[in-house]
Order: sequence, then structure tokens, then C-alpha cells
Amino acid sequence: MDTSAYTGALFGWLTTGLFWVGLLLFMVICVFAFLFIRRWKILSVPIIEEVPIGRGKLQIKTKKMKGGWFKNNLTFFGLYDYGGEDIFRLKDGRRVYGVSSMDYHDINGKPGLIVTRSSQDPRILAPIQSVLLRNGEILETVAPIELRSASVDIIKKAEKETADKTAQMVQWVMWGGIIIFSFIAIIMITQMVGKGQEEASNLIMEAGKMNTENLKTICAGFKSVGETIASGVAP
Repeated sequence: MDTSAYTGALFGWLTTGLFWVGLLLFMVICVFAFLFIRRWKILSVPIIEEVPIGRGKLQIKTKKMKGGWFKNNLTFFGLYDYGGEDIFRLKDGRRVYGVSSMDYHDINGKPGLIVTRSSQDPRILAPIQSVLLRNGEILETVAPIELRSASVDIIKKAEKETADKTAQMVQWVMWGGIIIFSFIAIIMITQMVGKGQEEASNLIMEAGKMNTENLKTICAGFKSVGETIASGVAP
């Protein structure tokens, strides 16, 4: 088989500028995808940002708040970091100063940070190492009847959730039983129909054999009668 034409066409295609431009674009896309996945893996620490708004009240931000450890220099649209110092940055690029292992809290079952920002510059963030909760003593002043009512409500809610789950499981079991029974019934009906067709075919064959034998007997009788009549009229 002559492959010189294919080889020449392939060589000509490889020497075109369009091929190298496409290859370069493909490599750039692969590099961007690699750096993006790497940055996404680094940004794995959940963050809660609290902003004091006065009178002991807070503005709390949790939506899309992630952070991680990066090198001190960023380039390539913030996707590549390099340098000798490790610093903690948020997803939006802001730096959290003075982060240590003692600053982590449990956020949705993962180690995370609660940070606060400077009132003069929102780009300056610092971790909150401990939190003091106030007004918790109100739980001690709740009347016993209200506590019992709350306990009863919790128990009823738990029982209702359990009953709902049980009813749902029973429905699934019933539907599964119906489906399995339907499959078994279809298989049995198919086998019965096949067996009935086989028996009907055998009966038809037997009837055909009996009819053939009867026909042979009748024909032999006609033959003997004809021979008798012929011998009686012969001179």
C-alpha cells in the first residue's frame, strides 16, 4: 500500500502555521486548567467574616468564603504563587495576618477561621482566636413548663420524622414487591404459553397422523370395492 500521499499530506499539515497556533492554544488552556484546579484545592479552609456594625451587633459573611496558604507573590492572574513566605489569603485575594494553628474553629465539621476586618481598611483581616457568647443565661430562666413543652415538641418532631421515614420505606418495599411479583408473573405466563403452544402443536401432529391413517383405510376400502365390482362385471 502506497502511503506517500498520506505522509506528504501529514507533513504539509504539520508545517502550517494554523497547526502550531492551535497546539499553542491547547497548551495554554491545559496550563490554565492545571493552575485553576491547584488554586481550587488550596482554597479549602472555610471562612466566617464578621464585621462589627455597632451596639454589639455583627454582620456575618459566609457565602463563598474560602481561604488557604499561598506563597507571598502571585502572578498569572493570581493563579500561580511563588516566593519563600507562606501567607494566608482569602478567595478574593485579601490577606489574613497572624494566622496560627490556635486560631482554627470547627466550621461545618472542618477546621476553619473566623476573621474580622479593620474598620479603616477592609483589606486588612485578622483571625479571632476565641469567642465570648453572652445572653446564654437566658436558658436558665426559662420556666420548667416551657422546657417540658420544648422537649415534647422535639420528641414529637423526632417521632414524626421516624414515622415518615418508616412509611417511605414501606412504600418502597411495597413497590419493590409489586415489581418483583410482576416479573415472576410475566415469566410464568410466558412459560405456560410456550408449554401450551408445544402441547397444541403435538395434538395437531397426532390428529394429522390419525387423519392420514383413516384416509389410507378409506382409500383401501374404496379400492377393494372397486376391484370386487370390476371382477363381477367382467366376462
